[in-house]
Amino acid sequence: MKKIKYNKIITDGVPSKAFVMIHGWKGNKESFKSIPFLLKISDCAWYFPEGPYMVNEKDDKKSWAYQHSNGQWEMDEPKALLKDFIDNVVLKEFDPANVFIMGFSQGAAVCYEFILTLDYPFGGVFPIGGFIRDEKSLTNISSVQRDVPILIGHGADDDVVSPGEAKRAYDLLSKYCNNVSLHMYNGKHKIGIEYLKKVKEIVDMTIKQEV
Repeated sequence: MKKIKYNKIITDGVPSKAFVMIHGWKGNKESFKSIPFLLKISDCAWYFPEGPYMVNEKDDKKSWAYQHSNGQWEMDEPKALLKDFIDNVVLKEFDPANVFIMGFSQGAAVCYEFILTLDYPFGGVFPIGGFIRDEKSLTNISSVQRDVPILIGHGADDDVVSPGEAKRAYDLLSKYCNNVSLHMYNGKHKIGIEYLKKVKEIVDMTIKQEV
């Protein structure tokens, strides 16, 4: 089986927690390298996994899924690859409670439809500017994740993914999970600074409760 390519950086000393950053369509492992320096979370390892599929052959833009000739999207292989990465790279070093997952756009869909189905009580899941493609996938949300903090973020002026998708995701997830919140911020299809401040509050609170 192929392996997920990724970059990793460590902010400050010996990492006691980790962030997994799942990029959007046409992103790659170089995406979101500025986020660690904006969030300013100390003693943290940052993982930047890369979607395994080329969007086209001319550049290094990647995707987390591809479409078959019959119009169906391949989902099983990317899920298996990402699970292998989380199991054998991230969780080899960190307890799930100290692991936080952030996904943008297509990466947010990965959070909704895959990350929340894993049997790990993560420290927090942060989907931004995304959408839920398959509502049925939510019936597979793991019981151990029902109390995990989930902070949905979306730009109020997003012209790529409708802000209505965030409200829809909030309504749907609230049926299955107990700790879901929604933060709309000024801006288009990007990650908002005010949203990141709320993410940091959740991380700080979660880690403090662990101590």
